[in-house]
Amino acid sequence: MPEDAPLEDAVRAHLADGDTAAAATALIEGYGPEILGYLLRMTGNEAAALEVFSQVSEDLWRGLATFEGRASLRTWAYTVARHAGIRHGRQAERAGRLFTPLNAEALRVAEAVRSTTLPYLRTTEKDRVSRLRAALSPLDNEVLVLRVDRAMPWAEVAAITGHGEAALRKRFERIKERLRALLAAEAAGGA
Repeated sequence: MPEDAPLEDAVRAHLADGDTAAAATALIEGYGPEILGYLLRMTGNEAAALEVFSQVSEDLWRGLATFEGRASLRTWAYTVARHAGIRHGRQAERAGRLFTPLNAEALRVAEAVRSTTLPYLRTTEKDRVSRLRAALSPLDNEVLVLRVDRAMPWAEVAAITGHGEAALRKRFERIKERLRALLAAEAAGGA
């Protein structure tokens, strides 16, 4: 994506120079706000999203040195976030077990992104959209976030979710129909 090119180039330049700390900082600062928004939509819970975001930041920080470049950094970062979210969901029954990052610099960058992103994500209209999306399945929400909110091409959405492009396109049409029905029901209830 053209708007991502400067960030991708900067991160790759830091990696080429052997400065993984600068590369990880640029990556988390650049994509962190949208990934945190993605996690808020996926978890539906601010505390869980923040916990997962801390893990994602740590995973990105640790994994960037081994990034192979088979996808864009953005796609890779979202895939890392998705996997962290899945792991978190599997560990949810272990109440009281919070993630504690081992890397202080990753924690500092993640905290800076959280503090600037969360106020922006809280608006009345966003709350309304969140209520509508709460009626959708987790995969439906994920498809909406990646395709609509993040404007990712279908190939990237497929790479992140592990589902085929054709199946995702059909699913997207069903999601739009479901949202139209929810909006109609909301409008009828408010009239």
